[in-house]
Amino acid sequence: MPDQYAKYHQYSVADFMLDEDFLLWIKQPDASGDAFWNGLALAHPHQTGNISDASKLAAALNMQKDVVAESEKTRIWQSVLAKAALPAGNVVAMRRSVWWMAAAAIILIIGGFVAYRFLQTDLESIKTAWGEKRSVTLPDGSLVVLNANSQIAFDPHPQKNAPREVWMHGEAFFEVVHKNRTGTPVQEAERFIVHLPNMNVEVLGTTFTINTRREQEQVVLQTGSVKVQVTPKHETVYLKPGESISYNSDKKQLSKTTANATDAALWKENQLKFDNTPLNEIIKLVEDNYGYKVEVTDSSLLTRTIGGTLSSENEQILFKALENMLEVKITITGKTLTISRQ
Repeated sequence: MPDQYAKYHQYSVADFMLDEDFLLWIKQPDASGDAFWNGLALAHPHQTGNISDASKLAAALNMQKDVVAESEKTRIWQSVLAKAALPAGNVVAMRRSVWWMAAAAIILIIGGFVAYRFLQTDLESIKTAWGEKRSVTLPDGSLVVLNANSQIAFDPHPQKNAPREVWMHGEAFFEVVHKNRTGTPVQEAERFIVHLPNMNVEVLGTTFTINTRREQEQVVLQTGSVKVQVTPKHETVYLKPGESISYNSDKKQLSKTTANATDAALWKENQLKFDNTPLNEIIKLVEDNYGYKVEVTDSSLLTRTIGGTLSSENEQILFKALENMLEVKITITGKTLTISRQ
């Protein structure tokens, strides 16, 4: 049994409805989440029905407009009652036609604090397009700069004494407001947590860059200090300024190194720093930030490297600069970028 799925072996529908990772996936599905939860269904086929039922219930609690057949609502609801081991007589009758009343009853039955928040407060989600950068001010005044093709989600009306929490994918620079200024023990409302697929990054007040491109998750600390919980490894790592932590979900590898935090955040100033960077790494940057499919006609070109700082404000100018520095020919057809010998 895969370790990552062990805790879900005996999960009921109610358990899934109280699982924050599951609920986040329903609200903000992505390739990583799809792979994990579909993998769970393959690892534990007996959970397929529970996952399906919980998905439909969570979608309903999120006030989505999907129409569910009345017979399907009844079947799902009976499954919740059975899995929660509660008698049907203890809850509001579910044969009314308005599905939101089912959601309200779910809260009473499973004591779902997470479900309650889903019903009462939708996370605000902001996503950048290919080639776009955007600054976002969070409710507490913290600043987040999103790089291209990135997304952040947060509660626009957080509870007064709750931790400050955000969820993100892609690449972003954080400048977090420092709330604890007295030197006293940190209170819940003073905590700031960034949730990644395989990491939770907790800070008080600091500046740092996060990148979750492809199979790699990386945190580079510029100022202050952060605590990083790497969930698959069950490890906690503390970073000092100039240090970086990376986790490769494909290879299951965790590494901590020194890093130039200023260089890591240059993209927010529309600059890209290359230090003997090979073409195969540059291709990933072009695909992740600008949405092009890159094709290379000669694989020997992949080892060519460049160094220096280039402007990324205009992608066409950037591609022309790369063409000259790498001594290659770059042809653009629609959203396909072909690299060949000159």
